[in-house]
Amino acid sequence: MDRRRRVAAEPRAAAGGRRSGHWTPGQGRAYNRRVLRCALIVALAAPPAAGPSAPGVPWGPLPGQPAPLSEGAKGQVPADMSPGTGALEQVRTDSPAAPASEAPAPRLEPMGPSGPAPVVAPPPEPGEATLELSGAGQGGQVIVTSPRGKLLGSYAVGPGQTILLRGAPGEYVVRSPGAPHGLVVPVLERTHVQVGPAGLAVVRDEGPSPGPVVRIGRTAAARDGNWRRPVAPILSALVPGLGQMVNREYARGAGFLLGAMSLGAGALGLALTRDPSDAATPGAHGRTFAADVVGAAGLGLLTGGLHLLYMAQVMDAYAGAIGKRTPKPHTRHKLSLELRRMATVGMRAGDPAAQLYADWNVGVLGQVAPRFSVGLTDLGLKFGPGRAALQGGPRLQYRVLERGRVWLSLAAGAIVQGAFASGAPPAVPEGEEPPRTAVVAAIPYGQLDLRLFILDRWSIDIVPRVSAPLGAARYYRGDGAIPKHAVTLELGTGLGVYF
Repeated sequence: MDRRRRVAAEPRAAAGGRRSGHWTPGQGRAYNRRVLRCALIVALAAPPAAGPSAPGVPWGPLPGQPAPLSEGAKGQVPADMSPGTGALEQVRTDSPAAPASEAPAPRLEPMGPSGPAPVVAPPPEPGEATLELSGAGQGGQVIVTSPRGKLLGSYAVGPGQTILLRGAPGEYVVRSPGAPHGLVVPVLERTHVQVGPAGLAVVRDEGPSPGPVVRIGRTAAARDGNWRRPVAPILSALVPGLGQMVNREYARGAGFLLGAMSLGAGALGLALTRDPSDAATPGAHGRTFAADVVGAAGLGLLTGGLHLLYMAQVMDAYAGAIGKRTPKPHTRHKLSLELRRMATVGMRAGDPAAQLYADWNVGVLGQVAPRFSVGLTDLGLKFGPGRAALQGGPRLQYRVLERGRVWLSLAAGAIVQGAFASGAPPAVPEGEEPPRTAVVAAIPYGQLDLRLFILDRWSIDIVPRVSAPLGAARYYRGDGAIPKHAVTLELGTGLGVYF
């Protein structure tokens, strides 16, 4: 009995000891842990407060995905779309009273792309051209120089990066740092060069591209060509090749000068060549008739070549002064003017029996549709002994080929020529009919028109033509004439201007 009292009294003594101030460290830590756990449970169980700065958004399915099934619709399967059923069916669940599915949550509309809008490069200033450098693959580093080797800039083009270089139109050299030779790139308005591991390549321009704009210095020809633009072509018109030498293109100028001198010397030699022993048998019965025909044809070819070379080198001097060697023909022109010399070989009375007939004329053509032109051409006035001839006629022309600076056209037309007697009328014996003082001839023709552009709006022309006078003879300058119904092969040389 005493033992049970002592055992029961020990807990009371322990409790009395706690109340009396006895404390152990383990009991305090356990109490703190219980309090912290209760506070955490209360904080997690409390609903979040909705404020104006954080409105509640009902989450829905991602755009393009179906809404998830609710708890009550888990027993259903999607409609059977197999070809064997032929209708939409649903499989009933085992539960006879399946709760209705909840309303699907509203869908969230996808938002547009975030981030700043792409930077659009500003348009070039008037008179500026654009050289676009873009990186392909790993990109690379390029060096841009003038044709004379002046360094204009060195640029590192990364993958997918684009750099726009703005400067004067002309030719630029783009090369890799370790390459001995570069790529000569003509830049007229906009040219795109791709930089990649395989090297440099000129690709088709797809339009404006975003990228930093760098304005580079003008080429040497364009930089100091302000005074050379009018001076160089004038000097070349006076002395062939002199304008190119002023542009510091000495080899080019020397080539034009030697070519002009050679053609001129050959033409002069043929014009002065004549067999003195042929005077005893003049006309077509002379022993040198074949030589006369060959000499007249050769004279026409040499003088025609000299005309083309002379006009080309004048245009080339201007092209060198502005630094633009690769022209871009003006295909959408409305009006074109042409100056031509049509030459052929015809028979004549006396000696030599064959002579070169040259017909200088002008023409005006309007482009009424793409590649199709109509106009009045072969306009000219010719004087001969006791007569004057006025001519002109319509022409239809279609351009069948446009390849770079070369155009090829087919044309057909007719020349109407009226010849009138000039001076005092001759005396007519009594009883005889007076001679005719005016005749009209129609000369239909077909021709092939080949044009080579030296500048954007200037070209040199080579025109072979087949014609035949009808109704009367065709008169040329001097005493030259082609009889009616005579089929004639002509070769024309000249220049064209386009507006």
